[in-house]
Parts: sequence; C-alpha cells; structure tokens
Amino acid sequence: MKQAFLPEITYMRGLCMLGVIGIHVGSFALANPQANIQLIGLLEILSRFTVPAFFFLSAFGLFYHTSSFDEFSYKDFLWRRSRVVLFPYIAWSILYIAYAGATVGNFAGLTPRHLLPALFFGNGYYHLYFMVILLWFYLMMPLWRAMVRGILQKPILWLSLIFVVQVAFNFWSSYYSGQIKFANHWLQYAYSMKLNYWVLHYIWLFLLGAVVAERYEATCELLWRYKGLLTITFAFSVALMIGSYFYVLNERHYTLLEAIYTVHQLSPMGMLYTGAATLFFLFFFIATPMSSAARAIWEQIGETSYGIYLIHPFMLIILSAGMFVAKLQYTALVVIGLYISTVCMSYLGTLLLKKLPKPVRRILLGR
Repeated sequence: MKQAFLPEITYMRGLCMLGVIGIHVGSFALANPQANIQLIGLLEILSRFTVPAFFFLSAFGLFYHTSSFDEFSYKDFLWRRSRVVLFPYIAWSILYIAYAGATVGNFAGLTPRHLLPALFFGNGYYHLYFMVILLWFYLMMPLWRAMVRGILQKPILWLSLIFVVQVAFNFWSSYYSGQIKFANHWLQYAYSMKLNYWVLHYIWLFLLGAVVAERYEATCELLWRYKGLLTITFAFSVALMIGSYFYVLNERHYTLLEAIYTVHQLSPMGMLYTGAATLFFLFFFIATPMSSAARAIWEQIGETSYGIYLIHPFMLIILSAGMFVAKLQYTALVVIGLYISTVCMSYLGTLLLKKLPKPVRRILLGR
C-alpha cells in the first residue's frame, strides 16, 4: 500500500541541507584569524547534527515505504539505490577531481591508481564521504531489516541500549582510536580513513530512523505527549554543546579548529544533541503552523536538497574566488552573505541541472 506523503520529512531534508552548507561555510570563516566565535559556534557546532540526521532521514525513507516485514528483493534494492546514489557519486567525484586537477595542471587523480582509492574512501571532495557511508548502509540492508524486526518488539529498551553502546564506541573512536598503529602503509591509511566509510559511527541513528518510520503514528503520539520533555532535552543538549565549546576555548585554550574537532557530532554531547535535535525539529515541523509562503520555501529547499548537496561546493569555489579578487575578508557580515549566496546559487544550479537531458540528469541527480 502506498504510504501518505509526509511534508515534515521534506522540510527536515531542507533544514539538514541548510546545516550542511553552514558547516562548510564555517570552514571558510576559520580563515579569518579574528573569526567571530559566536558565528563559528552556530555554523560549526550547532549545525553538526544535520550530517548524521541525514542517515536518520535515509533510513526513514527506506523503511517508511518498504517495511522490514514486507517482501524484499536485495538485488532490486541495490539496483535502485545504485541509480540514485552510486552513479551520481561516481559522476560528481570525477567532476570534482577533474576540477582539482585543472587547478594544478595535473590530471593524475583521474587515473585508476588514484581514482579507485578516492572513490572507495570518498576522497573525491570533502562532502562526498557521506555517500560512501550511505552505500555501505545499503549493502548491509538485510542486516538492518533483521535488526529492526527485533528492535520493534521492545523499541525503547533496544534503542536505549544501542544508544549507550554507540556513545561508548564513538567516544573511543573520536578520542582514543588514534593510538592504534599498523605497520602496513595501506592498512594504516585505511584505518585512518575510518570516518569516511565506517557505518559503525551512525548505526543508532540509522536504526532510529527505521523504527520511527515503522511506527510513525505511535512516534507522533509520543512526541505530542512528551513535547515538554523533548523541548527540555533539546535545550539541555544545546547548552551542553555550546558550553563544551566555550569551555575548551576559554578554559583549555584550544584553537577554534581544535574546539571543533573536539565538540562534534560523534562526541558524547554531540550524540545526545544529534538525537534530541533530530526528534525536536521533526516534531517542530509536525506541530508548527506555516503560511503558504513558508511551506513553499521549505518544500523547494527540501525537494532540491540532494542537488544542492552535490553542487554547493562548486558555488563556494566560485564565491570564494570572487572574494579573493575583491579582497574581502571573512568578517561575520561577509560570512553570512557567503552563506546566503551559496544557498541561493546552489538552489538555482540544481534547477538548471533538472533541465538537462534525462540521461545526463539521471547520472548527475539519480532521477
């Protein structure tokens, strides 16, 4: 049976994409030695939940339309997902690698010796690793379906236990895993790139998205019933993230970059914040009345979010080059302008991509 369209999920995709652009714009803002720490806190700390939240949304879409109890063809599933994710991933990786080669006059990155490892580890450009992790989630889909069927027997208990294990694993991976060294160069490199392809960092959030999709009506009832507790938990997690950020800056005297690498989405406070923010904003879009204009904006951003994700680094390249020519510094006002311009140009660029001939469009956008 065809499931009902859920506008709140589309809005969530749009919100998460705005957050992802915020993170990447924040990286440019760090070029200013006198960067505004409050703005960096918004772009690089509070926006962090949006990257893992996409795994929640991906799992939600998969399990909302095809329950773990429904008949499942692994072969057909992989083919459909390849068309949507794998082919665009390869195409955009090649485009970004070709651009990088053109800037230095060396296209060795397009040879199999360099291209294949780049594709495997998601090194084509800084934002493409997400698609590699997503592809690994797809490859392991039979496992997730079996786990979801088991979790649904006692969802709160199992999700709570998995959350505790996830926090412990991510804590180790974030702060202690670097102590492990391998004598073999390639093995060491593969291990050092674990953040680019290990699904282990995001299993809890992926399973949460699957369970919410399987029990969506019951989840909505719980969100309404415990909306006060959800809001308090979200506010507490925000305070914990920002408090940790300013603590390491002021008390531990970390640099901005060190603070960002410490207070991130895989840290214990980041895990709590990611889960709380994902559920809070889902409820926010369910419960908040919107004008027709606001709905239209969120729908457009959400429906074009995939294309915006793929193309926005090119827009940042163009805009940053223009800033260099104009000799503009990354002040707070300029960074905000850069963010708005990147969003608008990426949206327009996505609309242009949708006008391409169907065979080209399907390769670049998966549809």
